Amino acid sequence: MGIPLQRLRELLFSQPQPQDLSATASASHSNIPAGHYPLAAIARLSNEVLPPIVRLDNLHMRFKLLEEARQEIEKLLPSLETGVAGASLPLPTAATAAALQADNLLKRLAQGYADIARKIFREHHASFANLLHRATERAMSLIARRQLLAYRAYALPSANSWLHLHELYRMTCDPRSKPLNGETAPIEHEYLGALLFAFLEPNKLPRNELDVVHRCTRQLAAYAVVAEATSELLTSKNADACFLVRSEEGNPGFPLSRLPPGSQFSGGLVVDCAQVLAALDRNLARQPGKPVQPALSAPPLLLQSLRIAIGGRSARRFSRSKFRPRADLVGGLDQVIEFLDGHAFSRRAHDSFNRHESPAFLTSEWSLIDESPDGFLIRFIKGEKCQFGAGDLVALQPRESSRIHVCLVRRIASVRNRLELGMQLLSPQVSVVTLASNGSAARRAVFLHSLPAYGPHSGLIVAPGHVRVGQTLSFTTLGRHIERRVGRTLEANEGLEFVSLEPLPH
Repeated sequence: MGIPLQRLRELLFSQPQPQDLSATASASHSNIPAGHYPLAAIARLSNEVLPPIVRLDNLHMRFKLLEEARQEIEKLLPSLETGVAGASLPLPTAATAAALQADNLLKRLAQGYADIARKIFREHHASFANLLHRATERAMSLIARRQLLAYRAYALPSANSWLHLHELYRMTCDPRSKPLNGETAPIEHEYLGALLFAFLEPNKLPRNELDVVHRCTRQLAAYAVVAEATSELLTSKNADACFLVRSEEGNPGFPLSRLPPGSQFSGGLVVDCAQVLAALDRNLARQPGKPVQPALSAPPLLLQSLRIAIGGRSARRFSRSKFRPRADLVGGLDQVIEFLDGHAFSRRAHDSFNRHESPAFLTSEWSLIDESPDGFLIRFIKGEKCQFGAGDLVALQPRESSRIHVCLVRRIASVRNRLELGMQLLSPQVSVVTLASNGSAARRAVFLHSLPAYGPHSGLIVAPGHVRVGQTLSFTTLGRHIERRVGRTLEANEGLEFVSLEPLPH
């Protein structure tokens, strides 16, 4: 076995205790003395303890000793991670040395677990299935921790770390042949957690928010769905909420919306984050004292930033020019319906000569001054003059985005010859529907799938006088036939009637 087991345990349990770095990190971000990092203990574990363990032939004993080593490592890492996160940038020499030592230790420990999983997988030891899954989960968790350590210093995780994560996932949870079960589900959760955290582009987040965001992604990973990339799947998904992952590439993947035309999808995976966005929306819209699942412990502004990053509308739009991000606006119920119903273009490059060809609606160009979870502040730049007032319906489409926001105008201000609108976002998902009629002409309306600001029901915006409280309505949207009863009137003016829709009583 190379070294007696008793000697291994003596090495494991004779580690010097690490010194706490929290006081040092808070007292001085410019320089952390090398002696405050538990480098000797880390070096001993990495160079003396782990090598003989990973050479053991008995896989169960190897796993048991790796678990004991991991418990000792867990005593050393938190203070080191705190020190790296609090150090100045670029990292001082001492912090760089500590981070490299910790990374090497995590890498060797992860390799120890991964080697167990690979050996069982290659030799088809069916009786070792439980050990295969436990070793894989441990290896992936440690790789993800290595990546988080890199993000703490605004460094990118290594390409090899992503290759190993993809390999381990494919080995145990390949969606082509192995449905999830009680043992493989935690492995997929580890994998999706690492991918989701990377999709949020941690290098664009403040370091003091990384731990909060990381905890959120651990919760949100349960709402992401991964599947084999096929042409049928890709055509049925919303590209803004999906990411393509190629197992042979050393990266976490790319948003489908950013892939160039003609990209190859065969052999890849698609991670669908639509339900992740829905979970974020529930948290952004939650009312005080009301429970929500999952309950994310993060401020609304941070959650909104996460939603933008996952939803394919990253901060890239802010840096393409010196100007504020732009958007196109359509006002009035009829024009909004026409705009939503197939005439909106997904990319500004396409609409330079097409957007104004339709006589059914006229757009104007606005600058996005401010954006909050429930609305926008925009400033007029050019185009058709506003023919609407407070309380009117508008549709707003940011440039470089296919998403259209349906809002009510809440405030109009003209300041120093600058026209500004304050708008309330009504629903994260809207559809144009045709209401069934008995003998009369069909009526088109805007169906609001949810109403975060008004309660648990859906809503409908229609021309005044076309619906009444208590009336039963039926229509089809997204391939589903829906029947609802008109509830209370939420807003009404000469241009529209905005009502809630309630389920029919059983």
